[in-house]
Amino acid sequence: MSTPQADGDIERQVPVLIVGGGGSGLTASLALSDLGVESLLVERHPSTSVQPKAHILNARTMEILAHHKVAEDVYREGAPPENCGAMVWLSSLGGDAPYDRKVLYRTSAYGGGDLAARYAAASAQPHANLGQRWLEPLLRRHAEQRAPGSLLFHHELLDLDEDTTGVTATVLDRSSRDERTFRVRASYVIAADGGKTIGRLRGIPMEGTPTFLEWINLHVRADFSPFIPYDDAVVNRVSSLSDDGTLEHCGVVPMGPDHWGRHSQEWTLMFSRAPGTPGAADLDDETVIKMVRRTLKLPDDHPMDVESISRWPVEGTVAQRFRTGRVFLVGDAAHRHPPSGALGLNTGIQDAHNLAWKLAHVLAGTAGEALLDSYEAERRPVAQRVVERAVYSLFNQIAFTAATGVIQGARPEWNRAQMTALFSDTPDGETRRTVLREYFDTNRITTAHLGLEMGYEYGDAGFVVPDRTPPPPTDPLGLEYRQTARPGARLPHAWLRHRDQRVATHRLHTAPGSFLLLAGARGDAWLRAAQDLAARLDLRIDAYDVGPDGALQDTDGAWTRLRGHDDDGVVVVRPDGFVLARHLTRCPDPSPALEAALRVGLGLGRPEGR
Repeated sequence: MSTPQADGDIERQVPVLIVGGGGSGLTASLALSDLGVESLLVERHPSTSVQPKAHILNARTMEILAHHKVAEDVYREGAPPENCGAMVWLSSLGGDAPYDRKVLYRTSAYGGGDLAARYAAASAQPHANLGQRWLEPLLRRHAEQRAPGSLLFHHELLDLDEDTTGVTATVLDRSSRDERTFRVRASYVIAADGGKTIGRLRGIPMEGTPTFLEWINLHVRADFSPFIPYDDAVVNRVSSLSDDGTLEHCGVVPMGPDHWGRHSQEWTLMFSRAPGTPGAADLDDETVIKMVRRTLKLPDDHPMDVESISRWPVEGTVAQRFRTGRVFLVGDAAHRHPPSGALGLNTGIQDAHNLAWKLAHVLAGTAGEALLDSYEAERRPVAQRVVERAVYSLFNQIAFTAATGVIQGARPEWNRAQMTALFSDTPDGETRRTVLREYFDTNRITTAHLGLEMGYEYGDAGFVVPDRTPPPPTDPLGLEYRQTARPGARLPHAWLRHRDQRVATHRLHTAPGSFLLLAGARGDAWLRAAQDLAARLDLRIDAYDVGPDGALQDTDGAWTRLRGHDDDGVVVVRPDGFVLARHLTRCPDPSPALEAALRVGLGLGRPEGR
């Protein structure tokens, strides 16, 4: 490492430099501001994304955004619940063949429709649907309101130089006429740059499946309402049989922004090509538009205005390291995968949230430097699982082709006959459609994976206090989410009563960075210990007893069933909403027990047995 630069060479000094102004970087800026940490964000583009990009925000992400007072704006600007509850497969939008304009399959998706009750039992926050083209400006507004002058768009990171006390970044101001450069000094760097710069500068390789598809997105304005049969489809997937007998696929995703569902004014059209095939990465725009119109079988005279076309390589990779010295990778800089399952943006936002509170406590001196090691230990396994599932889900979504009888490369006459038979009003047609539904039902691993979204745990990373209880059974499909208050798990959701008002457990943290203690009905000693330790350790601890005469009442018994301890026990929760420690019954001396747990959670100690 080099020696520190002279202070006179530095134009800006901040505790944290954020590189990248997408969803992950903007979330990091918001979270750090709320935690009282000054940051500077630099983004090489002049604005937030002009592409709709990702759009589904799952319940866990919405819990985070609610914690930072952003969720209500997202719900208001996004799709109403009645317009984002299903996924639908169609044989085409237009066309007049016997198999055109048919519904291949329809299912509830992402917490909507028939899934709503199951998701509501797991979180107070329903999912949201708002494309990044509109989400990112919303996040930027909030970030700039909380940290005026701290977000520099059209500024590009050129170099990083780390030494024993911090990092010096060289930044190019692309908005200035002479494109001047200046230096920024920071204690830590968050790389939210999509892997464009920092991973290369720090020599961090991506591991996994390299580029295996070229993805092409079109952002269009069109009236598709005459062709879309349902108003609640968050995604319409078209799989049409072309004139040459090839089954072609294209996603048709409503993007609002003023009307939603089938009456959306704007849409994302998505399709992919294998690398190296004719017209994969180098298709010109005119050819792309013709291909999409052909796949959708749009009438020649139906207007469709193309706002933009983007191309990007699809891979399934995870960074070998999420931390290198004082630099931390989040979002696409740390993991990249197909959009199947709506996992990418959500995982990136959750990365930033996991990291921000740890940086804040370390910078404040209330946590040890070792706490920052927990970021990679906790988040990399989650990212690995997400990438594996997204890649598998992508190929699982096209497995239904086998049930249609269509064979790629077969004579067009054969494939047309198979699709005609599929929709025939005969016993054979009914059998084929029944088999097709069986294939499509496996796609629930993409549209109903609540266990994958919520069920990850951090217990193995070593920064929580194990209570020796066995974990609940896991669902290998990631569909079922069994809530538990075991250390390392997400705090279970339950509704409690506080001062005659209903409050969800995840809304009991009164401020970012605060710990939460939920004691049983006989928990006075825990409350006293929390009050004393908060003052002595300079921490914020929101402490409540839950019981008939407590600060909180469990009126429906849900929390009592989920907490796993008796009325003498306690659950201690980290600032990110994950359980740090649990005592199942009476503790002879709560104060040292709670202090030991907090020391583990702050990287100042290790749990017994590790």
